[in-house]
Amino acid sequence: MFERQRHSIEQAAGKLNRSQLIAIGIAVVIAVWFVSGLFGGSNGATDEMTAAERDAANATVPQVRVVTSTAATRQGMVTIRGRTAAKRAVEVRAETQGTVSELPVEKGAPVKAGDVLCGINLDARDAQLAEAKALARQRQLEYDASRQLAAKGYRAPTAAAASRAAHDAAQARLKQMEIAVSQTRLVAPFDGIFDDRRVEIGDYLRIGDVCGLVVELDPLLVVGQVAEDRVSVLRIGLPGRARLITGETVEGTVSFVAKTADPATRTFRVELEVPNPDYRMRAGITAEIMVPGDEIQAHRIPSSVIALDDQGVVGVRTVDEESRVRFNAVQLVDDTPDGLWVAGLPPTIKLITVGQDYVIEGQKVEAMPVPLLGAGL
Repeated sequence: MFERQRHSIEQAAGKLNRSQLIAIGIAVVIAVWFVSGLFGGSNGATDEMTAAERDAANATVPQVRVVTSTAATRQGMVTIRGRTAAKRAVEVRAETQGTVSELPVEKGAPVKAGDVLCGINLDARDAQLAEAKALARQRQLEYDASRQLAAKGYRAPTAAAASRAAHDAAQARLKQMEIAVSQTRLVAPFDGIFDDRRVEIGDYLRIGDVCGLVVELDPLLVVGQVAEDRVSVLRIGLPGRARLITGETVEGTVSFVAKTADPATRTFRVELEVPNPDYRMRAGITAEIMVPGDEIQAHRIPSSVIALDDQGVVGVRTVDEESRVRFNAVQLVDDTPDGLWVAGLPPTIKLITVGQDYVIEGQKVEAMPVPLLGAGL
């Protein structure tokens, strides 16, 4: 009996040992699988996925349209940012005091040199002028009589000299009154526009008070600042043109190039003088001055192909000999109705004209040539 019990216990222990071994084995297998997946499986999957993506990307080569462009000799342009300005602007100020009695010119109206802008009440000045004229006539008669008598020996030379002094004093007084009366009429100093009126009828003007502003807009100036490394190209008399922010383009002549730099910016003032006979263009408009510079090699391209890189550099995308995309920085030489002239490119390029916004630097592409006219040039 005891033998049978011992045998049953040994069988149970054997079964228990086998179950434990199986459980431990399963646990070890799971642990090994987990550890291998954690440290090796993910990278392998990632590498396999990256390779697959790379193969798919290489298998699909984007198509772009290109045009072969050859550089041509082009006269460079010095481009200067600036604004339009009046050739002259003068505040017309009172030289005598009094009440404003007339304003014959409306604000904003064109004026000629000598036109009355503001009239001051004469008050007693007209009477004083009449008195000065009468006294001058009297002193003239006395002087003539004294001179004749002195010539005949009937009057002493000193008496004649006194008469001459009184005559000259009367003439001086007359001149003063004529000037005083003329100063009651504030006039335009030159042809231009009465751009601003500062007074109304009834206002009291003191000496130095402003009646209004007269500006000369014909010719009009386009003023800008040029960098010190480009100023040597410019000289007075060079033809140039200005493109206004309003869309107008006007021709003119360089009338001034500063000899000294602005100490704050180290740039030089440049003035382009352009005709403006109908006063159509205004002062203070943002403009771009373009003056011919040295001859350079440049390409004519459509403005639609201009792109920016990640640093904001302006350029174009081209295709190299290995059919890979390249970004080339450019400098604007000229802007014409037929396209942009740019420098900084090799003598001959394959310019991407369609699809340039969907490719990146170094990407392999299939370049499809198009005729020159098809590129929009």
